[in-house]
Amino acid sequence: MDRNPEKEEQKTSSTNPEEESPIKEKYRIDTAGTLFSTVSSPKIPCVYRFWATMKDLVKANDLQQALDNIMPRFPFYQVKLSRGFFWYKWKTTTDKPEVIREPEYPCQHIPIRSTTVFPYRIIASYNKIIIEFNHSLTDGFGGLTFLKALIAEYLRIQGHVIHDWGDVFRADQKPSPEEFEYSYRKNFKIGIPKVGKIYPAFHLPFDRVKPGVSHVINGKMNVNDVLKLAKEWKVTLTEFLTAVYIDVLQEILHNLPRRQYRRLKRPIRIMVPINARNIIPSKTMRNFTTFISPGIDPRQGKFTFEEIIELVHHYKNLHLTEKSIIQQISNFVAIAANPGLAAVPYFLKLLFIKPVYRQSAESLFSAFLTNMGKTSIPVELSEEVLDIQLLPMTHLYFKSSCAVLTYFDDLNINFVRNVKEKKVEDLFFNRLKEFGIDVNVSEIL
Repeated sequence: MDRNPEKEEQKTSSTNPEEESPIKEKYRIDTAGTLFSTVSSPKIPCVYRFWATMKDLVKANDLQQALDNIMPRFPFYQVKLSRGFFWYKWKTTTDKPEVIREPEYPCQHIPIRSTTVFPYRIIASYNKIIIEFNHSLTDGFGGLTFLKALIAEYLRIQGHVIHDWGDVFRADQKPSPEEFEYSYRKNFKIGIPKVGKIYPAFHLPFDRVKPGVSHVINGKMNVNDVLKLAKEWKVTLTEFLTAVYIDVLQEILHNLPRRQYRRLKRPIRIMVPINARNIIPSKTMRNFTTFISPGIDPRQGKFTFEEIIELVHHYKNLHLTEKSIIQQISNFVAIAANPGLAAVPYFLKLLFIKPVYRQSAESLFSAFLTNMGKTSIPVELSEEVLDIQLLPMTHLYFKSSCAVLTYFDDLNINFVRNVKEKKVEDLFFNRLKEFGIDVNVSEIL
């Protein structure tokens, strides 16, 4: 791959020499990628899905051509894992990803540590263009950027003319070195205090289905109706939906048999990912996400919806600041940069990182909700793309995860679960209907 002369002349003062010139044959996985690539397994796939519903059937050959055309614009994604003694790295490859048929279930495990497969899938299925990314490569921002570029190039090949590309990456553009940036490490600060310890959260008492199987329910509604409702409560859309989610989990907990209720009565916390680029300027196409975790403690008693929404609102305002984000990033990077951990061979790291992740990460949250906000495509293509949706990665402990994405005026809320019971989804959408929202609910899987 070509070197960038301007970048080499600057010779940044990074503490990691390997990060000085990011456009190269091999480069280090970012901090989030290190975690996800290590814990990734059939039980914890670490895979999320975006898809576009097209007006017409998708032609696989045209989609393959579009994929080939845009890959030079995304060289940071034309990579596979390269095995090292202490850590894996990303290694650029001349291989090209191929469009495949849709698997039986979404977001299945991608065996990225085999070092022979790309950390993503590109799928043509009837009238859908689907991408599935292992989170080790990039976050939802990177995945959505890639999908929009793929859609636009696919339709351009089919003869559609695009005058205003907006924020869509074009195949004829050159990638910027800033898009390779390891933004976690760049914003790492020494001497930042650790985030206070939190204790295990309430988890749904439902039995998991076998690994690889997941169930999906979609709720579609007009985003303006929900925004109006959120405004009446003087909160954002994300805050409102998070409060509804917490209230639903509280209801499930309180309806458990008395003995089970006493045993499972723990804090209810929702993991809400935050695109750190919205707070700390960055153009990276690698991972750059942090999170907040609003919630309630049922041991204090039962909370009204008014109390929950107030807590969520003030919690977000308190923690969604640049200083709080830097603190979280610095704590995160410090773990991976620990000299003791760095000196341990990778095969030994695998033995203890996975159980530590399960007990010290997933066990701390009751559920997951991500809101990608509003997205759109060039106006010339809007009639060809009926919808864009997101399906979050499944989690071992959460058992219920929710993804929110608005395409023009359509608000899609997708729940994915690895249990049979759909109690969370039923209560959630019924609650929205009680608030007067017209919701069209459908079971996808």
